[in-house]
Amino acid sequence: MNRKLRSIKELFLSLGSSKKEKLVKISVMIPTYNTDPEALDRLIKSIDAQTMSMDEYEIIFIDDGSTTNIYEVLKELATERSNIIVQQIPNSGWGSRPRNVGTKLASGHYILYLDHDDTVFPETFEKVYEYGIANNADVVNAKEVRTKGWSWGWDQFKENNPSAEKLGIQSLLPMTPHKFYRREFLLENDITFNEGARVLWEDVYFNTKVFSCGAKVAILADYPSYYWIDTGANNSSSFGRDPHEKWEQIRKLITFFTETISNKEDLDFMLKHWYQSRVLGILGAWLLDKSEDRIQIEFDYAKKVAEDLIPLYIDDELNKINQLRSYLLRNNNLEALKELAKNDKGITARPYAKNVQWQDGLLTLDVETEMSVDEKRPYLLEYTEERIFRAIPSDLKQIIPDHYLDLTEEIKDNSFKASIKDRNTRVTWETPVSSSRVEIRHLPESKITFKGNMQFSINMENAAMGSPLRKSPWDIAARFSALGMTFHRGIVGSEGYIEAALVNGRTAVSYTNKSQLLSLDIGSKVHSIVSVANPQNEDLQIEKEKDQRTITIELPNVQVFGETKIKGSIILKEMGDGDNNQERKVKAFLIGDGKQAKVVATFDIPVGEYSITTVFEGRKSKLDSLILSIS
Repeated sequence: MNRKLRSIKELFLSLGSSKKEKLVKISVMIPTYNTDPEALDRLIKSIDAQTMSMDEYEIIFIDDGSTTNIYEVLKELATERSNIIVQQIPNSGWGSRPRNVGTKLASGHYILYLDHDDTVFPETFEKVYEYGIANNADVVNAKEVRTKGWSWGWDQFKENNPSAEKLGIQSLLPMTPHKFYRREFLLENDITFNEGARVLWEDVYFNTKVFSCGAKVAILADYPSYYWIDTGANNSSSFGRDPHEKWEQIRKLITFFTETISNKEDLDFMLKHWYQSRVLGILGAWLLDKSEDRIQIEFDYAKKVAEDLIPLYIDDELNKINQLRSYLLRNNNLEALKELAKNDKGITARPYAKNVQWQDGLLTLDVETEMSVDEKRPYLLEYTEERIFRAIPSDLKQIIPDHYLDLTEEIKDNSFKASIKDRNTRVTWETPVSSSRVEIRHLPESKITFKGNMQFSINMENAAMGSPLRKSPWDIAARFSALGMTFHRGIVGSEGYIEAALVNGRTAVSYTNKSQLLSLDIGSKVHSIVSVANPQNEDLQIEKEKDQRTITIELPNVQVFGETKIKGSIILKEMGDGDNNQERKVKAFLIGDGKQAKVVATFDIPVGEYSITTVFEGRKSKLDSLILSIS
């Protein structure tokens, strides 16, 4: 259907919908099988938290013949909610058939395939629908978050892109099914998930079909939409146990690419992507801890895939590390690959904070790193006539052509970047840097290594791609890329470092955490501003006016930017040896005014001595160093 006519149709349907039968905007399709009740409860709560009205979306549960009582639980849930559909099918052994059945039952404009142990963020449905409709999208590839790792979707979710299909098939990376697909587009093009009891990468097949049918793709990057929770129960993880089955599936998928993707650039991208990740990816550190039999089996399969399915010209598009692996694979030299893996073992680049301080309401950092082996010695390269070569054992040099060892051209892709991650939601945002350099450090005997230095500031008001950072502990990291290798790691802080600030109405504590890495606590989720300030008796002032007393607790070592006034309380408890000491709770304010931070409270209280506990943003701080004496 013409896109303009489609928009008119959607507008007509929207205007023609009665109050009782609103247009269903989103269909949430959830396959279940022996679902953990706690995971189901977590999933439902995330849907209930949606800002979109519940009569504008529907939830479709297709149970794949569970052997537990989960189907009965779902039916009971459906009796309580008018927007839930529940159906059970005979066990198919995989999520594909339940998704296909659910697609036929759906009536929403967009379908989200939500796994039964994952969740969605509160504004997901509303933001995705509005963005998709505004941009006439057949697919909205919304920012996805994963439990583990810093770099999930790093390249794909850098910015909103309403016409991402122009990027090619990579616009659908990461190729999970956790996207919003226009239902009519799927039906018109007869796009379904491949069914069967064990279908590895069914989501990759599905997304490849979607793109090959001419989907208009919009990337929504400025709001985290989907949370993929790694429970360890992923069906796909079982494939690694049987190498024969795994490599049969890899061959099948690559063959599918060549038969399905007509655009050469898109086909080359997928061949390169899968060759690097699934074939060449096992020819490094993986070789160091597997049995000889298993290594030989996998190597033979990998070599056969390269010979049969990967054109030689793809090698030219690889980075030098993978070019060399491919050269040795195609030349049947497993022993050289093993020796290379030993030579490269332990390469890393750990970032260290040289300086951390609050400036003008921003947390400013100066960070450095250097490539090393196990963080014990520099990772060495050879420097000859202004060319950079990998340093490898002499026996390998005799069998490897020099151009595979020459890394000089790789320098253009070197980079040093910063990021922050919400410790609770696992959302990662790239942080703009004010200065970043990756440079050569010269060492004796014509050896070199690479080092990086960068300066960046975290602005709590816009660090989430233009939006404020939410109240949470945030972990700070650096992403160092050099010579085709990338290391994304937390930044090491000085032992014992902790610094507090009041910034335009918000509390913030930057500190070195238990793992010796830098974190930023916003909203007193880990640290109390008052405890960090550690006020002493000389910081306590008492003023009396008639029957009322006002106490002011000055907070030393707390930096103040802008105006802050946060409502909380003070708990005053009588001191003494008895068991019946009275406790009084009074209103208090945490104030940042000019350059001074303080706690202020006014109350009427009998003569005596009292211990003081402050409560702000739900966090208590018992001030053992303070004694309030009322006479």
